[in-house]
Formats: sequence, structure tokens, C-alpha cells
Amino acid sequence: MSQTASKASGVLEKSGDANRWKALVFIALAQLMVVLDATIVNIALPSAQRDLGISDGNRQWVVTAYALAFGGLLLFGGRIADLWGRKRAFVIGLTGFA
Repeated sequence: MSQTASKASGVLEKSGDANRWKALVFIALAQLMVVLDATIVNIALPSAQRDLGISDGNRQWVVTAYALAFGGLLLFGGRIADLWGRKRAFVIGLTGFA
């Protein structure tokens, strides 16, 4: 391999490494938002249970419905990412969620 090709390869490797760290930061932020959202739902659940008159047995149905809705929207988001592109769908999803 020539010296010029070696230098170009080194530049690409450094750029790819920076992009990997940037992607890791965005993925970590997205995971943090998901965990915070689930925590908020669990903290607000006793108050909602009192206000809506839901029994303790039916409280689990609220958590299950939330999880099913989240999973369904996650599948829908994956399909949108296939159509529009992953980065674009991710940014739109983060913006809408925030």
C-alpha cells in the first residue's frame, strides 16, 4: 500500500472513531430518555390510580398497556427508519419525544 493511501486510511479511521463516539452518546441519551419515561410512569401511577379509582389488580394493566403501546410504536419507528433513513427517523423521534 502506498504512503498516500496509508495516510488516507488513517484519516478515515480517526473520522470513523469520532462518529462511533458521537453515535454512542446519542444512543445513550435516547436510552436515558426511555428509562426516565418509564420511571415517570411508575412514579405517577399511584396518583393516577387514586384519581381514576383503579384497583391494585388493574394497576398492572396500565403498565402492560404502556409497554405494549411503546413496543408497537417502536416497531412502527423501525419501519419509518427503513423508509426515511435511520438518522432522520431517530432525530425526528427524539425531537417529538422530548
